[in-house]
Amino acid sequence: MTTGVGIRMAATGTRNGRAARDARSGRTSGGRAPRPASRPVRYAVGVGIGLALLAGCGGITAGVLAGEGYLPGDSLREVWTTGRETTGSDSGNGAWATGDTVVSSRSDGVTGFDARSGAERWRYAAPAGAAICSVSRATEDGVALIALGTRGADSAESIGAGRGCATVVALDLADGRALWRAARTPETGEIEDERDVVAVGGGLALVRDEYAYWGQGWADGQPGFVRPDRAVRALDLRTGKPRWTAAMPKDCFPHGVAAGKRQVLALVACGGDDVRLAAFDPADGRHRWTSALDERRAVDRITHAPAFLSAEPAVVSVDGLDMTGHPTVLSFGDDGSRQGRIAPGTDGIGRVSTALPAQTRIAYGRLYAVEAYDHETVTAFDLRSGRRLWHAELGNLEDVLGLRVADGRVTAVVDLYASKGEDGLLVLDADTGEERDMRTFPDSVASSSGEIRDLFAHEGRLITARVGGSRPFTAYEER
Repeated sequence: MTTGVGIRMAATGTRNGRAARDARSGRTSGGRAPRPASRPVRYAVGVGIGLALLAGCGGITAGVLAGEGYLPGDSLREVWTTGRETTGSDSGNGAWATGDTVVSSRSDGVTGFDARSGAERWRYAAPAGAAICSVSRATEDGVALIALGTRGADSAESIGAGRGCATVVALDLADGRALWRAARTPETGEIEDERDVVAVGGGLALVRDEYAYWGQGWADGQPGFVRPDRAVRALDLRTGKPRWTAAMPKDCFPHGVAAGKRQVLALVACGGDDVRLAAFDPADGRHRWTSALDERRAVDRITHAPAFLSAEPAVVSVDGLDMTGHPTVLSFGDDGSRQGRIAPGTDGIGRVSTALPAQTRIAYGRLYAVEAYDHETVTAFDLRSGRRLWHAELGNLEDVLGLRVADGRVTAVVDLYASKGEDGLLVLDADTGEERDMRTFPDSVASSSGEIRDLFAHEGRLITARVGGSRPFTAYEER
């Protein structure tokens, strides 16, 4: 048995019940918790507590995997893993879970697997000569969007109108059926990995059209020209029937789209290339408000690469606002008012990773993130104020590979560099950051099998989704 994950936990600010929690943990207000005891000692204590609770209450609920009950144990075992993929994918990478199906997207197609057994259920292959360049971050009602393209409009295999990422397809993730297709206008004839081209939410499918020369003031009538006020379109998610086109703010064109139930959002480049956040009515596309991302400077769409992390609440990641090149996370109210600003270097905050969904989670009005500075750290931030609520610092030679937040707990998959062939699972209280449980995996979860893109749970099992590696999904359960 290897040495487990050790953490140092610090909390800031005042919350209801904090004094009681501090008393239970032996921590002084605002200070650091003592480093946990050795793993064998912790598990002996855990088992004793579990047996006492079992005798007195008839059971114990620890909630490591989506709130499932269990007695404290030592490790997780692999239940199933999907087949090996030969190469990585340069674009169209995505992962979703809906019902009893987990789905992986790559540039060459989309594959659905049984969440109970890992068996392949269906596959949607990109048409000959085409590739998937972008996918919706989320699903709704079991539907996801993919955007397909070809490398040239002159190709005999060309699909859709124009070149590049020119076709949107809605997929039913239960069986891989294409529900509908719609043409879009791409910026170039190249197939590139793009974010926020399509989005789902509130029963809508959002599509962002492009035009290569909007920022350069080209005249109307150029080939492929799309008016900026016709460049964000909403379609019915199930049928593809057009619903509306958004009324863009004057002199603005869209850079990215996101959808929620209460409003549709777009990152829009205005007056040249200052990217701002705009909101639209989901019923008719009417413009509601526009807000600057940064009151101090213009945000360039190429240099700063702004991207959505969430539509409700509205949360945007912007690279390099403080000249370090690391992302700054900005949150906004329903009326466009600027709220929290989570920036590297502020109050000792390190780099927050925002490129993969597994690195940042938004729940309970907070951002849970993998933060790196001197140590790999799991951190909770309040989105309204940007204030760091707590952070749990892992020990040396330990990195957080991915997070899942559910049922009041944060589950972190941890790479244990000092333990050959093993990784760890650490469970923290979502309100306080206090350690609730810890397990080990019998082998490496991600280091040799691709980067973790997402974490799902199904019937008490933890399912890892990977990108750029050999196996799309692997399921684990307690040993």
